[in-house]
Amino acid sequence: MSEKEQLLEGETIVFTGSREPVEAVRHAQSLGAETLYLPLVTTSIRQSEKPDFNGYDWLIFTSRTSAQVFCQFHETVQAKIAAVGDQTAAVLQQHGYTLDFIPQIFSADYFIQEFPAIAGKAKCLFIKGSLAKNTIASMPMQVDEWTVYDTILNKGNAEKLVILENIIILFASPSAVSAYRQSGGDWSNIRTAAIGHVTKQAILASGGTVDFTPEKYTYIEVINEIAKGSLLK
Repeated sequence: MSEKEQLLEGETIVFTGSREPVEAVRHAQSLGAETLYLPLVTTSIRQSEKPDFNGYDWLIFTSRTSAQVFCQFHETVQAKIAAVGDQTAAVLQQHGYTLDFIPQIFSADYFIQEFPAIAGKAKCLFIKGSLAKNTIASMPMQVDEWTVYDTILNKGNAEKLVILENIIILFASPSAVSAYRQSGGDWSNIRTAAIGHVTKQAILASGGTVDFTPEKYTYIEVINEIAKGSLLK
């Protein structure tokens, strides 16, 4: 797709995650879109005593933030490392860690389908945020949990968002969906894009519709999916 093709001219795309995905923002702008960044969730790092990482066979990460917190300790670990998502994996690799398992689809639901066959009856530590679902812990093996950050809904930004119309809102987590709904968002006069089927389900469960969902759960791919939609108009 040529950068000269202004496939998204006239569109406004709103990014709502806790971290601005700079590369995806630039990609959207290169295709002619206007972009806004209104994070609907923020994270607060917990100051808690670290566990004995080498007491585990596997360390499991499903978010970029949990990987960043872990990397602050600069630990040399014997445990194998599993991660969901290329951004999560990238943080760990940038700090010199080798990834031993990444699911084919970047979702905890798919992770638990594939991982047990790899890990067997291993002892695992799930390093997570406060709002992480119990999906990982449901696996048929010992999974201890270490909560390293809290997720806080940014209702101020959500209130700014709900008064906007004729925009595409990109939701990357169920928490962002909750912030939008709790601030009065009623899904009218907007289109939505969802990264991940869990986020998509959260939108549908709260009365919204999902216009764009990429097969690969990344910001770049969701922008490409929106651009493909423009070609079909």
